Formats: sequence, C-alpha cells, structure tokens
Amino acid sequence: MKLLQEGTFKVSVKTMQFLEPMLAAELKELGATDIELGKRIVHAKVNLEQLYRCNLELRTALRVLVPIIEFQSRNPEDLYKRVKKVEWDEIIGIDQTFAIDAAVNSPQYRLPHYAALKAKDAIADYFKEKVGRRPDVDKDRCDVRLHLHIDEHKATLSLDSSGESLNRRGYRENGAFAPLNEVLAAAMVKLSGWNGEGDLYIPMCGSGTLAIEAAMIADNVPACWNRSFFGFMNWMGFDQAMWKAIRAEALKNIKEASCRIFASDVDAKLIHIAEGNCEAAGMDKRIRFEREDFFVIKAAGETGTLIINPPYGERLEQEDIDFFYKRIGDHLKQNFSGHTAWVISSNIPALKNIGLKPAKRIDLLNGPLECKYVAIELFRGNRVEFVQKKKGIIE
Repeated sequence: MKLLQEGTFKVSVKTMQFLEPMLAAELKELGATDIELGKRIVHAKVNLEQLYRCNLELRTALRVLVPIIEFQSRNPEDLYKRVKKVEWDEIIGIDQTFAIDAAVNSPQYRLPHYAALKAKDAIADYFKEKVGRRPDVDKDRCDVRLHLHIDEHKATLSLDSSGESLNRRGYRENGAFAPLNEVLAAAMVKLSGWNGEGDLYIPMCGSGTLAIEAAMIADNVPACWNRSFFGFMNWMGFDQAMWKAIRAEALKNIKEASCRIFASDVDAKLIHIAEGNCEAAGMDKRIRFEREDFFVIKAAGETGTLIINPPYGERLEQEDIDFFYKRIGDHLKQNFSGHTAWVISSNIPALKNIGLKPAKRIDLLNGPLECKYVAIELFRGNRVEFVQKKKGIIE
C-alpha cells in the first residue's frame, strides 16, 4: 500500500475528552513526531512499526486512523468526485468487504448516512469501471473499515487501523450494568500517579475494569495484549513478520510488579464477573478479589492508594447519596490515614459531602456524564503539620 511506504505518515488518534494531553504523551513515548492536539483527537506522524504499536500499546486511544485524502467538499457531488479519484484497488481488494463510518457536521448533509453513502458509491463505481465488478459492503464484519469526517466543508476520509474500538481490550467476556470504559479506567490509574509501587485498593470494583487496567499498567502489559485482531491485519501489505517481532519484544518487557492490588464489591454477582474478566486478561494471580462492603475494609499497610468509582446517585434521593458520600469520607479518614484516595463522581454536591479537602481536581467524562476526579490525601495528625512536612518546612 503506497500510503504506508513513505517512511512516516500522518495518523489521527481518537480519544475521550480531557485525555488528549495524556494520549499525546503516550504517542511521544512511542516515538511519534509532529504531535498536535485537537478535541477528542491527537494528530501525529508515525512509521509502520509505530502504527502497529499504537494499536497494541496505547492505553488512552480509541481508534488510530490513517488519512487517505483530505479535501474541501462543497456538496455531495463534489464528495463523490474526489473520493472516486483515489486509486482504491491499491487499498481494497476486489474480494474484500468494506464499510464507511461517518461523522458529519455540515449543512450540506442533514444525515451522516447520506455522506457515507455517496463515498461508498464512489468506491463501488471506481471498481466497476476498472475491473467490472464491485466489492461488497459489510457494516458489521468488514475486512476494511473507513472513516469519513466532514466539518463544515473540510472532509477527511481515513483508513481505520484499529477495527473495533481500542477500549475493547479482549478480556471483558462478561458485562455488567454501566461498566467503566477501559480507556477511562486506564487514564484514572495513570492520573492517580500509581505505577505498581505500593498497595492499591479498588473498592466498589464492579466488573473489575479498574483493577485489571491497573494490574496491566503495573506489569507493563500492553493495553490490547489480549486482542487477536486489528483492522490493519486485513490491509494489503500487512507485515506479519514485523507484527510478530513487536509482540515478541512486548512479551520480553512484561514484568511482575511487587505491588498488592485489593479489589472488592458488596455484590457477589459482580465479583464473579470481575474474576472471570480478570482470568481472561491473564491477571488472575495479580488481583485479590473479595466480596466485601467498603465500610468494613481497612488498610493492610501504612501507605497506599485507593481509586473509588462510587454510585453517582441517579437512582437515589439526594439526601441518601449525600449521607453515603459522607460515610465514604468518614471511613477513609478513620481507616486509611497515610494513604491517598482518588474518587470520581458526576454528583458534585454529593462529592463535597466526603468532607475532606481535595489536593487535586481533574475534569473527566464517564460516558455522557461530566465528572470530577479528586485526590484526597489522608494525613495523620492535623492538616497544618501535614502541609508543612510536605513542603519541607518541618521534618
């Protein structure tokens, strides 16, 4: 594929809102250049090996797109003509299936589907004129997935190198009510500063996503290590030898951290689901799952980190959820002094009822919900002494 034979080429990596700087840092660590942040997306230049590694290793990426063509589109017919000019037989095999996802913000298209349909017709007509027949379209299980983005008059048609969204790591065999997105979970662990040193507690663990992502970070297991397929594997010129070498190198870099990870939930069904997901991820020896109420657990050591994703109160009266969050604060102060607790919630009034002053506040999105992710330092003694010791004023 000529598109990938030019040494380095542009990629557009999609992510969640507020995670763009973290994704940019991950791309830089992989060796990407010309990094530019957008809204829910980061643009960069990579080579073929780095493209493969982006899909395998990036923890805060949702999709890795490779632009094929960028142009000004004034109307649907203009879109059709520009797309048809691409040499599609160098990108899609006649016996391969394809599909086009579209994200459109333009008065020229009332429905995103119509823009995708015009692009599909252009590709099909290109093949019909050149080889006498068209490749088939398969929206669900296509061989080659394309992404069309139109913002006003600027159009970009890209190859989707990921296939399925990269938050689908390949370990969540069993779902749960409102499961935490894996990308958000990984970001929460990284934002907490925990990197596999010291004890980590994940109370109210649900289906185990936070604990599993934490264990993978601690052991340097690539984010999508458990996935068997990525979109680029169906591309013309897929370099299987390079891919095997990348996997082999990643395997050598996996290590077993000395940390302890304690995950718990009061719901026995959720613990069973979490244990199944953990086993599928290969992390079953790294995480201790227990059916336990948060309000009875106590610290196992002098220091450590807690990451808590409590109920936000959508199904509770405000008075009940306020009291619940107050209990969280009381329990943390009484039983986890010397630790740092990170709590995420979209219920800001309830969050304040924890009653402990946050050291940090970070904006995050959990699905459509705007959340605050706060760090609470649980010091011993009085706050003045704690702050003075932290600043080195007293020993």
